[in-house]
Amino acid sequence: MTAAAVTRLLALLLVAGAVLWMGWPRPDVEIRVARGGIATVINHFGLRHPLGDTVFVGGAGARRSVRVVNQDTVQHVLAMFTVKPASQMDYVVPPGTFGGFCSAHATSKRLTVVVQ
Repeated sequence: MTAAAVTRLLALLLVAGAVLWMGWPRPDVEIRVARGGIATVINHFGLRHPLGDTVFVGGAGARRSVRVVNQDTVQHVLAMFTVKPASQMDYVVPPGTFGGFCSAHATSKRLTVVVQ
């Protein structure tokens, strides 16, 4: 196999992998509650940050889907989402602004979810 053929093959594999990664069905936002009740938000691109007072869901071309993963040993309520211990739930939410109690929120115990 020539160097040019190997280069073309690698380019094809790279493009195919990128198309699969972008098209893979995953939620717009994932909220992950670790043991001890510490929550992390993971966006559609895999970027992680601590759970703040407001979670933004959606945007252009979004499915408006949220996955809540509870790795803790107790049930958690995160605004309009309730998840039993050691389980996960997927939600599709309508546009709007929703607020409520947050059992995994260390500061204010309140959480607002803004769905665009």
